Amino acid sequence: MAHQDPKQEIVNRLTRLLVTGSSKVPAGNLQEGIQESKNKTLRFLKERSLPGRRVYIVVFENEQGKEIYFTCYVEEDARGNWQFRGAAGDGLMGNDPGPVVERAWANLGGGGMPDHFYAGGLVADHDQNVARVRLIAKNGTSMEDKVEDGMVLFLSDQRVDLPIQAELYDAAGTLIYAHKVLG
Repeated sequence: MAHQDPKQEIVNRLTRLLVTGSSKVPAGNLQEGIQESKNKTLRFLKERSLPGRRVYIVVFENEQGKEIYFTCYVEEDARGNWQFRGAAGDGLMGNDPGPVVERAWANLGGGGMPDHFYAGGLVADHDQNVARVRLIAKNGTSMEDKVEDGMVLFLSDQRVDLPIQAELYDAAGTLIYAHKVLG
């Protein structure tokens, strides 16, 4: 069932998907007070929006106490309700997320191709001071995001054809590393 608040729609969907007889509740009602929400573990970390579309990076704590992230995508319908349309992720948070490599790396998940696009995830920095990530699709569509708290998030209403190349840059604009993501 859709919701008028896009974040609450994500809370509702993730709660249904992730709670299976668990004592740990990964989400709650956004209307709860701070004190009442302390035992809830779902947090919204980053957001991007276009008219009628939003994407968020959310994180929750699993039963083992590990933080798990998702990139969640919602769309607004004609009645003004937000509907959950997809998620990517299920990766563990950490100091150096992603594949076991000794270089900077963007570990992204996403979807929506080819007519629109969303992606997000963690950037493994490996002391290389990654400041921004640029994505370039096979058809030439490009988008860029600043690394904040080790995360990047992308949303586009342009056509995006796979594969996608990720380019990682430092603050001076020097290309640190490039690699294929999503396809």
